[in-house]
Amino acid sequence: MTNSDIHNMMQQRFKLPEWSEWEEVARQSLKGKKIDSLRTKTAEGITLDPLYSTSHGKTSNARPGTEKWISAQPTIGKTGPEWITSMAESLEKGNEAIYIDGSISIKWDDNSLNQLAELMKKHPIAFMNITSQDRLLSVFDVIPSGEREDVTGLLLSHDSNLPSGYVNVRTRGIDLEPIHMNGADSVTELAFALSEASELAMESASINHFSKDVFFRFPADTHFFMEIAKFRAFRTLWQLFCSAYDVKALIPVPLVGVTSLRSFSKIDPYVNLLRAGNSAFSAVLGGADWLTVYPYNELTGETAQSLRYACNVQLIIREETHADKVIDPGGGSYFIEQLTDELVHKAWQRFLEIEESGGRNAFLQSGQLQQLADERQKHAATGFTSLIGTSVYADPENHNLAENPSRIEVARPAYPFEELRKKTAEQPIDIRLLVFGSLKTYKPRADFATGFLATGGLTAKPSPAFGDASSALEWLNTEKPAYVILCAAPEMTEQIVPELIAKKPPGLLLDVAGRVSEELTNDWLSNGLDGFVYTGQNRIEKLTQILNCCKGGEDS
Repeated sequence: MTNSDIHNMMQQRFKLPEWSEWEEVARQSLKGKKIDSLRTKTAEGITLDPLYSTSHGKTSNARPGTEKWISAQPTIGKTGPEWITSMAESLEKGNEAIYIDGSISIKWDDNSLNQLAELMKKHPIAFMNITSQDRLLSVFDVIPSGEREDVTGLLLSHDSNLPSGYVNVRTRGIDLEPIHMNGADSVTELAFALSEASELAMESASINHFSKDVFFRFPADTHFFMEIAKFRAFRTLWQLFCSAYDVKALIPVPLVGVTSLRSFSKIDPYVNLLRAGNSAFSAVLGGADWLTVYPYNELTGETAQSLRYACNVQLIIREETHADKVIDPGGGSYFIEQLTDELVHKAWQRFLEIEESGGRNAFLQSGQLQQLADERQKHAATGFTSLIGTSVYADPENHNLAENPSRIEVARPAYPFEELRKKTAEQPIDIRLLVFGSLKTYKPRADFATGFLATGGLTAKPSPAFGDASSALEWLNTEKPAYVILCAAPEMTEQIVPELIAKKPPGLLLDVAGRVSEELTNDWLSNGLDGFVYTGQNRIEKLTQILNCCKGGEDS
């Protein structure tokens, strides 16, 4: 090979594919479906495209945060001595901050408060949901005036004031977790944060004074890229907010991330560990300055093991991804940049709408949050969104759903499934799958019906495979099940159903797996068929109806 050959090789360039070329290849792989079927509309009203490139616009103006974040993990302990021992151990094993949730009662004594005061001089604090009646606040009186500057961190308390000298503790916390848990999407959370900031800023001596004392606490849900964009978008929104006050030198504010409990489920709680890991990673990539990961069994009562796992989630992210060494790791992705930009515009517009309609209190009374929560629960119930281990791939035997008294129940998408489990545990039902034809023909519908029932904690036994209605009727008269789902290929279903509904045993509840034409549906229902189970059906409503019918109640 000559120098000329090498030079020619180095001059070669690959032709960049055109958008039209990608569309053509995608259309062929979709086998008749339209490209639009790859686009997804989110709860925020944003349409996600299947591919992003430079054509989607310029880089967003998101201001990067710092590369490192502070791990602020809870610990366990009902008394001061127990809690101090657990927290000291947690700090030795990777936790970086003293995290206390005031909604969880701890019986403090003078000695424990003195020990806590010593810890506070060495580690940042994250005291959340603290009331003025909490004895914990007396720890701030214990620390001598000359040492109070050594205490750094965050205090979220709406009805208490610190003694003088704690200049490095931010005390104006804006917590978005309550509205998040009650249904808010990312746009609403961002807009609501600005609305509350607007109210609090007016109470402060100046915007600079307010900026030095405020922090924002955002839950990170499981919509991975949306959550990355949410954290990034807020930094841009904060810049816009401060520019309205003619701020010359922007003062950054801490973003506190916490994994969302809205996505958690009491059913198969180990899946919550995966949800928490996903949420935590998105908060890190989005630029959270502080991060708290809830244990997987937070809804049913945490344990020392689950708390340790939660702490390890942060350690694994830090050690395996090295995200703590990168400023704005989500920056540069066309997808994330575009999503960030759209969130900024939509959130700012929503913020202006909230202000024009009377502020955040008026918004809370408008019922919009309830609409968003209802929509989320409907999507989970109909299968539009999936809750692994709860609405899909559910274990029907899991009925042991304990309660955590420190957690007030809200409109989580999994909550209706959990309530349904309680009812089915109290009322066992003899359910059978009435199968026809060969295994190959009935198995898809039998598997679907089994999974459908499992989401409500119900199990079904398959019948022998029948070839005609008469043999199936004989079996039904012998076994006398309470509820039956017919599972067969469409052609056989149409042949079998008329005779079955005409001669079925009295009191038998009979449904068909799958959907048929509107004409057949009306005909079968008018002649005695009880209903259908099918993809896209509201499982909560259907399973509740089954329970009510089997116990002799009315349909609901």
